[in-house]
Amino acid sequence: MELLWWVAPAAVAVFGALFVLSGAGHLFSGNLGRGGRNLIGGTAAAGIGFALSLVALNTQLFSRLTHEGPVADVVVKQIDPSASRYLVTVKRLDGHIPDQSCALQGDEWLVGGRVQKWKPWANVLGLDSTYTIDQISNKYFTAERGNGKLITACDLKGTPVVNKYVPDAWLPWLLDHFYTEDRRFGSANYMPLADQAVYRIVITQSGFNAEPVNDTAKAANAVQH
Repeated sequence: MELLWWVAPAAVAVFGALFVLSGAGHLFSGNLGRGGRNLIGGTAAAGIGFALSLVALNTQLFSRLTHEGPVADVVVKQIDPSASRYLVTVKRLDGHIPDQSCALQGDEWLVGGRVQKWKPWANVLGLDSTYTIDQISNKYFTAERGNGKLITACDLKGTPVVNKYVPDAWLPWLLDHFYTEDRRFGSANYMPLADQAVYRIVITQSGFNAEPVNDTAKAANAVQH
């Protein structure tokens, strides 16, 4: 359906080009009236169709390259204020994976994983970045504050549904024959630990992104440290 928005105008442009050729043929054969009509009508149709196809293609390209997919919600609950300890629950949104909770000590939570990025033309065809989430860990506002403090972390297990458009069996073949892969890299995002805060992790074509969901999370994220 997405391809239809630029394929249809492109078809109109091609149809118009055929009319132009037909009109030129009539002119050479001496049929000036029919040749002129086809030439004028075909030129107009080809121009309009070509212009609309460019607009539609640019719109779809922007839409695909800025596509975001939900990965998980991160819910924070304070368990020991004096020690800056929090219970962080990761609720996956990208597959049937049980909720996972982790006790973190620090100022911020950090989720990291691996991302496989595709070339822009493959994004336009519907091939979104694939990923796996490795772990959630703690982070402090500054290196000085974190020096000598505990590192707390938990593995995040489960294989998400990372691509809704291209079957998994096709991916190795595409990699081998069409050079669709751009690069592989690690990606991580962090947000402040605050009691009752809720955050959402999304996957973009460039990696992970995190955003506050409720007012508590937004207020904590707005504080400068």
